[in-house]
Amino acid sequence: MNIEAIITLVVLAIMVFFFVTERIPLAVTSVTGALVLASLGIIDKSVVFESMGGSTIVLLAAMMIIGSALFHTGIAETLSIGITKITGTSENGIMIAVVLVALLLSSIASGLGVVAMMLPIVIAMSMKANISVSRQLIPLSFAASVGGNLTLAGAASNVSTAGLIEDMGISFISFFEIGKVGIPIAILFLIYFLTIGKKALTKGDTSNHDYLEEYTHKSSESNVFSPAKAIIAGVILVAVLIAMAINHDSFPMYFVAAVGAILLILTRCMSEKDAIKSIDWPTLFIVGGMSAVSKAMTDSGAGTLIADGVVQVLGEEPNKLLFLFLVLVITMLLTNMMMNTSTVLLVTPLLIPIAVTIDVNPVAIGIAICVAASAPFLTPVGSGTNTLIIKPGNLSFRDFFIPGIGLSAVVLVGSMMLIPLFWPL
Repeated sequence: MNIEAIITLVVLAIMVFFFVTERIPLAVTSVTGALVLASLGIIDKSVVFESMGGSTIVLLAAMMIIGSALFHTGIAETLSIGITKITGTSENGIMIAVVLVALLLSSIASGLGVVAMMLPIVIAMSMKANISVSRQLIPLSFAASVGGNLTLAGAASNVSTAGLIEDMGISFISFFEIGKVGIPIAILFLIYFLTIGKKALTKGDTSNHDYLEEYTHKSSESNVFSPAKAIIAGVILVAVLIAMAINHDSFPMYFVAAVGAILLILTRCMSEKDAIKSIDWPTLFIVGGMSAVSKAMTDSGAGTLIADGVVQVLGEEPNKLLFLFLVLVITMLLTNMMMNTSTVLLVTPLLIPIAVTIDVNPVAIGIAICVAASAPFLTPVGSGTNTLIIKPGNLSFRDFFIPGIGLSAVVLVGSMMLIPLFWPL
């Protein structure tokens, strides 16, 4: 028996308990879990702090600055006025607009970047329409994850899955082909949140009004709207999104975001003081801590232990639909505890060979991994898009889990119907 894998799973279970009960702040739980695993020798001690300063942290912090600049330059206020004129000020109207824009943008750009960019606009729209801010943020975050499956490049986890499968000598899919399942699921997503999902969202407005007041306050250097600064900030934002959509190896997303944030300060679109204020430090510690925990899941063999359990459950002559179901469920559960890219890097090399061995279409299983890895709907720590909205929405574990469990079921059922239809098992 792999004792390190057992220890890692026990530590993770304890962390989940504190995530759910929130007796300890989420950031403290994440970092403590990473420190415990390092102290027990599951991961190297340097890994904990490498995660704190990794590229994901840089990307998060930089996009927080870029998103906040939309308020400091008045762009968010202008856009919110324009959008509310089209959608009206009803909760449903604004939710439809938010979801559609997030779905489309996240199909070509980082979901994290999309949420960071749209967050100030959604807050401004909600405040102007006098509706709950917190009830709009969950659909925004979840839509940015779902939209990643409209194209193969919509999520880094998709690209990673495709690369791993092709390295095995298996031809995968084209750029838009994943949209065969992604588009119907996006439609089901919108229907869900306009009906059952809307009722599952937190009642009233739990948002942190003191934080929102500070977040939406324009630059301390000037209270006068400057069209010139708004244009400069808008150009920088568009350039950052285009560069992220291209995602060239020479200019990775975290580097592009950092350049954009620095340019906003150098062009005086916002001050250094306001830029630092816009960074939500607890969010960075949550992501940093969970990145280290994710590495422990891989290094300790905990992920492999779970995969081995799947093989035992399947038996010698497995049902192909049952195998697809288990792939979806396992990947969904893991992506809520690990980052989506880490999840696919773990499960793809384990599950694709199993699919080949039992004569299941490996492309169908690859699609299932892509879809399920973009379903971090159960916890606030499964995705950077989720952690980004915790502070402004003052959201708890329950606020994610209750609407998320229903949405996970929708994605699961939709995938079970659509994947075998387009990629026969």
